[in-house]
Amino acid sequence: MRTLVWFRADLRTHDNPALQAAAKAASRDQAGGCLAVFHVAPRQWQSHDDAPIKIDLFRRTLKQLSKDLAERNIALRLVESPTFDDAPKLLLNLAKEHGCDKLYFNRQYELNERIRDEAVLDAFQDASLETETFLDRIMFEPGDLRTGEGKYYSVFSPFFKAWQKAILDDTDRLDPIKLPDTQLAMVSEPDPIPDAFPGYADEPLLLDPPDGFDPDSLWPAGEHAAAKRLKAFCKDAISDYKEQRDFPATDHTSVLSPYLHNGSISMRQCVHAALAAQGESTPLKKRLQHHWISELVWREFYQHILVGFSRVNRHRAFKPETERLTWKDSPGDFEAWCEGRTGIPIVDAGMRQLRSTGWMHNRLRMITAMFLTKNLFQDWRKGEAFFMRHLIDGDLGSNNGGWQWSASTGTDAAPYFRIMNPVSQSKRYDPEGDAIRQHVPELADIDGPEIHEPDTLPSLLRSQLDYPEPLVDLKQSRQAAIDAFKALKAPQNSA
Repeated sequence: MRTLVWFRADLRTHDNPALQAAAKAASRDQAGGCLAVFHVAPRQWQSHDDAPIKIDLFRRTLKQLSKDLAERNIALRLVESPTFDDAPKLLLNLAKEHGCDKLYFNRQYELNERIRDEAVLDAFQDASLETETFLDRIMFEPGDLRTGEGKYYSVFSPFFKAWQKAILDDTDRLDPIKLPDTQLAMVSEPDPIPDAFPGYADEPLLLDPPDGFDPDSLWPAGEHAAAKRLKAFCKDAISDYKEQRDFPATDHTSVLSPYLHNGSISMRQCVHAALAAQGESTPLKKRLQHHWISELVWREFYQHILVGFSRVNRHRAFKPETERLTWKDSPGDFEAWCEGRTGIPIVDAGMRQLRSTGWMHNRLRMITAMFLTKNLFQDWRKGEAFFMRHLIDGDLGSNNGGWQWSASTGTDAAPYFRIMNPVSQSKRYDPEGDAIRQHVPELADIDGPEIHEPDTLPSLLRSQLDYPEPLVDLKQSRQAAIDAFKALKAPQNSA
């Protein structure tokens, strides 16, 4: 038995269902073996707005994965085409070339990925070759958890309750999967991992990289780095995560999202570690309610939304009626937001953190997104795309879900009349202005509450700052957004 395992967003050897099954099948035959493959599709990635920093982390993670697989005599091969269209032909040719009897892979839920996977399955079936797919990115297959009416959940809280109940009814799915110890026969030599993928070689990894920027130091790659980060988080920060997670100047979030996205760590590994960190003396039902676990389940919720409400894959609002909103077309304001020069320090801190690291604290993501969509009243799709083009953890489900939540167009969205005041948010979650000083250095010397709204400084002091005035009046722009949403509820003229 010779097997082919197709890696995608699951770049790890531990707790990998497809790899485990492929290796197990191959280990039954000493003359068999297992071959691994990854499909490089640069034009497809670009059409998905995948950020250069994210693709670079994928590339570096593949390099580590290749080494880990080679220790088990599994060679990682690369096949390449501009888009997903050639995936069936490329994978089938590789399987035939090396006499692979069966293809194994873990399922993905974005629309284009699902279309690609169906085409691959059809091609292998037509060639009389077997295939097997596995649940991996999430704990339950989309559609397994439904409302009492048999529908997909569109509100998170009942989804989370259903998720917890389903886990309690099937606790075995919490156990990470182990690879067989059998040493496999080597099928092929691995392909070298390039220094950059086509289409990304000349792209800067960050918009505003810090002096001495080293991606390996800022974002170490591979499942060993991810596991180390998870262990440190569970040891040092998970116990007070709920109380401290919203403060962007503190180190109380896991920062595992890039690794969850490319699959160098699994959701199951994270849930398992979070449960263990709370101690077995605490009942499992209570441990499952932990706030960090709920954040992991938010990621799963949005994967279910991608399947159950497919329109969100196509740049459409989850709430169709909000498609009637007339967003402002103000390129100058949008550019100022992108560059972190809105005149609202906490907003600018978030945008500059993104530009200099490829990541943004979740509280800042909410603040910056709501400021763009409610105060500047710009189309959420513009912000969604900008984030995807620059985030190292850009994930269609989570990014789209977060933006539509902020814009009040999505599932479980913030009510349109609840609009975060960024200055109030700044005073509450960055009370000393530490995050602002870190990312907006021209304000670093301001002492006191004025750091949150420097336009309130005496005119002489204000004139000495190289910092812009606020783009909009927060109170007036908030009311304008509320009025625009209220207008959606007015009876439509049928004439």
